[in-house]
Amino acid sequence: MNEKILLIQTAFLGDLILTTSFFREVKRKYPDSHLTVVVNKGTEAVLEANPYINRLIPLDKKEFKKSFWKFFSFLWSLRKERYTLCLLPHFSFRSTLMGFASGAKVKIGYETAGFSFLLTRKIPRPIRGKHEVEKLFSLIYTEEEYSDLSKRPELFWKEESVFRVRVLMKEHGLESGNYILMAPSSVWETKRMPASKFRVLGERLSKESGKKIVLIGSKADVNLCEEVGSGYAINLAGKTSLQELSFLVSKSALMISNDSSPIHFASAFNIPTLAVFGATVPDFGYTPLADSSIIAEIHGLSCRPCGIHGGRVCPEGHFRCMRDQDPDQLFEYAVQLKKESFHEP
Repeated sequence: MNEKILLIQTAFLGDLILTTSFFREVKRKYPDSHLTVVVNKGTEAVLEANPYINRLIPLDKKEFKKSFWKFFSFLWSLRKERYTLCLLPHFSFRSTLMGFASGAKVKIGYETAGFSFLLTRKIPRPIRGKHEVEKLFSLIYTEEEYSDLSKRPELFWKEESVFRVRVLMKEHGLESGNYILMAPSSVWETKRMPASKFRVLGERLSKESGKKIVLIGSKADVNLCEEVGSGYAINLAGKTSLQELSFLVSKSALMISNDSSPIHFASAFNIPTLAVFGATVPDFGYTPLADSSIIAEIHGLSCRPCGIHGGRVCPEGHFRCMRDQDPDQLFEYAVQLKKESFHEP
């Protein structure tokens, strides 16, 4: 019997990108299935060209908070679809409730999920020790089955969706392999290395690497990126859609980013990655999946990690996990990655 599958992933953008490898495996395990994916409104564009997804539903959480009736109507619309299998890589109470309301006979999620008693199958989810993609794979595979599978995420774009960014790149002289991307922001402040350190690193890379430096981020990051790159870099923060950003990343020589979604964009295209970790730790499982990557972190701090996502302010008040980052050391890491695998134009 062909499965009609509902998959609910309403986490942050980075988590959604990592889930793309799971979409692939769901369709590989159930090749004749119809896969519907529910995501946060605003993130759906990154999946618009994904060949594994049959239907994409953006969920506006803010609207549902305002109106219980709208949420109830949405739950009823799911139930009418008569799904046979519901997969829940997101473990919020709301996601589990949506999965239960779908009426799917089989509902698979994590045993630590909110309202997990509503699930028909609960999978252990270790907080540390496994990559996030491995945790996702465990929803449908045994460890033996997924151990040799590629964990790398996959991003796609429609050609008509990247015409504008091709023009933008041409205007700035950006060609395949001749520029370095820097992403100095994050949703969480304690995941952000100070702008002054990014600036020192960027200026040195601009002078000594032979590559152009391009700053990326959302519209909210325009001023931060201007602070980091004014005078030497190209600031494209807020100027690209998610599909355009995917294309921009795919042609870059190197990604330098805090522990945030740009790391996972880079992994999708196997772009060498320098990842700066502060409040969080690699052991949480959100590390780069590119063949060449280096993680910059300050060891020996008993306060790390201070939270699974980071936070707004350093609980200890010193913020040493980021303030102790050395731009000169980061430059040496970038040089090391250049020697290993920089793409040449």
